[in-house]
Amino acid sequence: MSKMAKKVIIAIPIVIVAIGFVVYFLFPGPVYKLLRNRVREAAGLEQKHIQVDAWRITYLDGGRGQALILLHGFGANKDNWTPVARYLSPHFRLIAPDLPGFGESSRPMDAKYSIGAQVERLDQFVTALRIERFHLGGHSMGGAIAGAYAAKYGYKVNSLWLIAPGGVISAQPSELAENLVAGHQNILIVETPEDYDRLMTFVFVHKPYIPGVIKKYFISEAIHQRPLNEIIFNQIIAAWSSEPLERLLKDLPIPALILWGDHDRVLHVSGASVLASLLPKSETVIMEQVGHAPILEKPKASAQFLLDFLGKGTP
Repeated sequence: MSKMAKKVIIAIPIVIVAIGFVVYFLFPGPVYKLLRNRVREAAGLEQKHIQVDAWRITYLDGGRGQALILLHGFGANKDNWTPVARYLSPHFRLIAPDLPGFGESSRPMDAKYSIGAQVERLDQFVTALRIERFHLGGHSMGGAIAGAYAAKYGYKVNSLWLIAPGGVISAQPSELAENLVAGHQNILIVETPEDYDRLMTFVFVHKPYIPGVIKKYFISEAIHQRPLNEIIFNQIIAAWSSEPLERLLKDLPIPALILWGDHDRVLHVSGASVLASLLPKSETVIMEQVGHAPILEKPKASAQFLLDFLGKGTP
């Protein structure tokens, strides 16, 4: 072998590594999507799309068993469910949509995004998928939508999984609520990288590790979504004042698991006892040393509580 050939062979791995570094640091979006797809595959999920009226809805679908539809929270998307999905997909067919206004679903600026409007879109979505009965779970804003949906379309819902749901207005004021009343910036709306860091500290007790390049991508997406997030947040707050969740769920006979973190600064944990007093077939779990997002902070434990509640065994 010539000296030139040897130099070429030696140089190839170096070039590959160099290209990898360039892609990793200069193109965080593709890197994140590659990693995201691997996590989805591990959970047995694949991405799908469906046109529902004027809305293009993107969703994750996978697993086996009865359908369990999962609704993400404000400012989030369908991939918030992938950490917990790997423990649930052996027991359920999981369907996690990007709610209209978020993620990769349609996001027109001039649409209505109230809880009631999202309830109707959810019903159109499940009808289009030809799912007649299902379990329904939701986190934060998604929990409020899940509860409102069950109140209106309870004959379709086998059980409810309410994870720190919004809209319980008789609960004690949360730290977020107190800050907003005092005129402080809404910490859920990200305008700068520093805002994103403050948001992560506010939401979690134990923040999940996010590689710097991936974090850069998340920050970029959050800032890009800011104008629409402000519109949606204001519409949601207005809806909660007129139709609080406790009014909608009073005496609802659907089995419901209420899951909340004891260090939730976004929505006060006292909301759990309010809902428990209204739902005759409910159980409540308060997770210790957990913030607003149990499904991200302790996904396996969160899944186990649901499986125990529904008699499904071990994840």
